[in-house]
Amino acid sequence: MMTSDQLENFISRFSKWAGSASRFVAALLSDDFDQKEMISDRLEIFTHRFAKWTGSASGFVAALLSILVWSLAGLVHGFSMDWERGLSIYIGVITFLMVFLIQRGQNKELSILQVKLNELIAVTKHADNRLINVEDLTEKEISAVQEIHHKIGEEDT
Repeated sequence: MMTSDQLENFISRFSKWAGSASRFVAALLSDDFDQKEMISDRLEIFTHRFAKWTGSASGFVAALLSILVWSLAGLVHGFSMDWERGLSIYIGVITFLMVFLIQRGQNKELSILQVKLNELIAVTKHADNRLINVEDLTEKEISAVQEIHHKIGEEDT
């Protein structure tokens, strides 16, 4: 059971967090472009650092400790239905957030790779510069380009 001081401390911290969250949402919904850009920059920095941390040894240790804590909580609560529900919610939330984090990382990596490939195509003397923006083509158009390059590869050998 929480003491009065602990409860006041918790309420104070929660109020600060709720105030920050409400200001964040208000800024996202506002028409202030500079505010939105600042939030976007901060989110990018946060997600980059978080993705780096989750892929590190300390991220793995944190996940492992999390599993151990849930296992111990299960022992204490006799692996009850409430414990299972809590575990399901915890896993669901973490999985949901990690999917978006992984997708963000994949999008950034793909964009970086595309820019590098475009640069190589642009500076290569005999390259087909029409391929620079090939990522904007439909799947059908990409298949047609692949067929053309497959035929060119067969002719060269």
